[in-house]
Amino acid sequence: MTRDYRVAKTRGAFVVINSDGERVSPFWANELSAERERKRLQDALDARKRAEFRACLCCAATFWSHGIHNRLCDGCRGHANRLGRDMAG
Repeated sequence: MTRDYRVAKTRGAFVVINSDGERVSPFWANELSAERERKRLQDALDARKRAEFRACLCCAATFWSHGIHNRLCDGCRGHANRLGRDMAG
């Protein structure tokens, strides 16, 4: 996976730059803070890149998944949430 964001030093501060060379963060006083922001932005971008159609692990229906963390269709997720509330109840 390519790294789409990088940290750059500018005017005595640090910023996050995208692959087009545009600043996408505020100015940070230290490099560690800028690196944390770079990682947050990169993680969000990587998650969006992994969005695709997947088979639900419960019913096997194909649905639009927002990322590898999203493995249940809305119907099965709603059913699981209702069961959890009823059991806690």
